Amino acid sequence: MDPIKEQVVDKTEPKDQTPPKDTKYVSKFNNSVEQETKAALTGKTQNSQPAPLKKPNEDKVIRPEPKKQLSMADLGLKPQPRKPSAATPPSQTDDYLPEIKSGLETSLNTREFQFYSYFERIKDRLRMYWEPQLQHKMRAVYAQGTTLENDLITKLDITLTQKGELTKISIAHSSGIEGVDDAALKAFELAAPFPNPPTGMIEKNGEVKLTWSFVVQVKGLSNIFVFLSQL
Repeated sequence: MDPIKEQVVDKTEPKDQTPPKDTKYVSKFNNSVEQETKAALTGKTQNSQPAPLKKPNEDKVIRPEPKKQLSMADLGLKPQPRKPSAATPPSQTDDYLPEIKSGLETSLNTREFQFYSYFERIKDRLRMYWEPQLQHKMRAVYAQGTTLENDLITKLDITLTQKGELTKISIAHSSGIEGVDDAALKAFELAAPFPNPPTGMIEKNGEVKLTWSFVVQVKGLSNIFVFLSQL
């Protein structure tokens, strides 16, 4: 299989299933948008669901007008920020999208990728191990007085068998921090195997070749975000 040039990103519900003219991203669906955005929060990608539409004629029943409810301002008090409702969680993503502006949700131009489901299964497995391994390694990094700056990206080259068993793993690009690189390597080793790779991904010699990036984004001393991306 030829190397994947685009970044594989998590699926979101398509707004327009027309294939985009130009895109750096592939996913489960074709999707075309006028303005690309990413959710501001990090976590497994999900977009908030809009409020359900009302049924026809639902508002035709005449009801008494409710009494005006006093606001905090009416009482001379400072309003407190309201936490998001559990029924409508805020949008979030753990795809690494540094060039995309933050918005209310993740909305990208994507091209349908026939092997998306396999990459999704790999990513779901990696989520179980990447952050715990990173937390473990970062204790030692901070103990050494290391200062983290900029985004740290560890890119791995991976070889699987036609059954999805891990046979080879190496660092194609180092983050520059040994502990971060070690966490990425260990996470992939623990997450393997990845059974049933698609036939179209298996090369003539029976191998499956992948690249995967593990990203640590640093914003100040205490703000560290972790991402998983096929870059």
